[in-house]
Amino acid sequence: MKFPSITKLQQDGTNAAFRFPLSLLFGFLATGLGCWIIEMERVEDLRMLNLLLTFTLGIPLYFCIDILSERKEFKALQRQFAWIIGLLFLGLIYFSFPSEETFTNTKVPYIRYSIFNLAIHLMVAFLPYFGSENQEGFWNYNKNLFIRLVQGIYYSGVIFTGVSLALLAINTLFEVNIQGETYAQIFAITFGIFNTWFFLAGIPETFENTLTLDEYPKGLKVFTQFILIPLLLIYLCILYFYGAKIIISGDWPKGIVSYMIIAISVLGIFTNLLLYPYQQWKESDWIKRFHKGYYIFLIPLIVLLFFAIGIRLQDYGLTVNRYIITLMGIWLGFISIYYSLGKKNIKIIPFSLAIFMILSSFGPWGMFGLSELMQRKRLIRILTENNILTNDKIQNEVKWIIGERGSLKPIGELRTKSLPIGELYEVNSILEYLEDYHGLEKVYPWFEQDIETLIKKTEDSLAISFTNPSKLLVESMNLTYVPYYERLNSSDKYKELTLMGESDFQLTISGFDYMRHISVGQWSTHQKAFSDRKYHLEVDKDNKTNLILKWADGSMSIDISTYLKGLLNSYTNGYQNVPSEELIISRKKESLEIKIQISSITVANAEGKLTLQNLDGFLLIREIEKE
Repeated sequence: MKFPSITKLQQDGTNAAFRFPLSLLFGFLATGLGCWIIEMERVEDLRMLNLLLTFTLGIPLYFCIDILSERKEFKALQRQFAWIIGLLFLGLIYFSFPSEETFTNTKVPYIRYSIFNLAIHLMVAFLPYFGSENQEGFWNYNKNLFIRLVQGIYYSGVIFTGVSLALLAINTLFEVNIQGETYAQIFAITFGIFNTWFFLAGIPETFENTLTLDEYPKGLKVFTQFILIPLLLIYLCILYFYGAKIIISGDWPKGIVSYMIIAISVLGIFTNLLLYPYQQWKESDWIKRFHKGYYIFLIPLIVLLFFAIGIRLQDYGLTVNRYIITLMGIWLGFISIYYSLGKKNIKIIPFSLAIFMILSSFGPWGMFGLSELMQRKRLIRILTENNILTNDKIQNEVKWIIGERGSLKPIGELRTKSLPIGELYEVNSILEYLEDYHGLEKVYPWFEQDIETLIKKTEDSLAISFTNPSKLLVESMNLTYVPYYERLNSSDKYKELTLMGESDFQLTISGFDYMRHISVGQWSTHQKAFSDRKYHLEVDKDNKTNLILKWADGSMSIDISTYLKGLLNSYTNGYQNVPSEELIISRKKESLEIKIQISSITVANAEGKLTLQNLDGFLLIREIEKE
């Protein structure tokens, strides 16, 4: 390997600055802003983070513009006009982001940004050869981009590691206090400036040279034939065996299989692209057969992908993620059929994917508009069938007021309406999805009270507790809010309910002789009775729905199974706050009257068998004198 001289490196760097000035400029801007953000540690102004994303997008965008200008021999005025169009596009991207952290923010602008970022990188691959029939030149151009990118990342990694170790040595040996932010800033400079400049400096001005068998990179050949292809065959066999298992057993395919098929399909397409020149040489007939055979064998897996995603669509409806999986399945099907018919145009791969991604990012047919519509229709159907939504208005709506500490409190008692657990989970899931991806602006009009304004007021009042919009909407419908992690861990065979009493309740102790704090259950450590504590409460080891109160010369069994069943019937499962009046257990014996004021309680229901997991609160006892 021949290493370039310092003069050659300087010439390439200077040439890159003249060929790709704006890509390099945006690299410097992104790096400088990134270093400032790292120095600030915590940046609450979203505009700075949005500007960083915009600067980062400017690097591939202007590389694409400048390489196209060279390829198509644009005049200076045409090139400058393209620069202005690119700047306007970046401005639109920047202003599409939310400017501040509010409850109305969604993921859509950032997902759309990712789509445009991917599309621009794909356009870098094919746009300079758009309309050209030179397949070898197109492959050679992308081969150089790929190798230069890998080299840049490798060299940048080595430089960052070396400089970091040097600073670490100085910090250790000379006791110099080097802040952790310095290492992050070195990483930003290395990959933001050096890596960008190194990549741009290695882009040849022409890619028209034909490639012979001897000129094909040997390292690339070894990597493709002896690493990628064996791995690809192993993965294909695994998926085919899994497909056979589904046919034999009749089990539904797991959702993760869709991601695996997409990943393996993309890996195979990438492998075939790397081996494209071999398909033109007589010495490599087996690669031609592998190329065509791979796409034929891919078709049954794509059918399996549609089968798996179809089940999810039927059960849970269309979301942005499922739209993308479906879109990738359609694209993979198109590519597989295209090459199975003997077509050889490799430019169709990046071109078609870019078109698919761009067209899916907007319009009523796009991933955002269509998924929102479908999920909202599912929500309307569930609420209408259960008489919760009538004529686009929520019935028996719970009204709210803003409390002293800025948090929302229901007017009157919050009594949740019973709903089949599956549909309750769906309502919670749909509202959380709409909040995260699309916003709830089209749901707020269903309520008589101005929910959006209420949330805004609690946000402005700096309330101690954060108002969760989807939770508020669920409870305003008189339904139980079930958080995501509880729905994820839920099972028809096992349910767990945790109830918390009010933190500021008043405990009435008049008339009682003893009071002590208690914490019993399988989560609590064993409590010993102290000399100054006459009474001791614990869970019956043989019956987990019984409490046993012990004292020096006797004991008392307290059956709370009926009470626990009542809690489960009222609140089903999950984690909920309830009035303290509902968390009281009272019992009376000949010589004792007891009262248990519960602060928190956790009950498990495993296939109908109740278990008291934990009980925390206060035990009050009145000794009744015998007459």
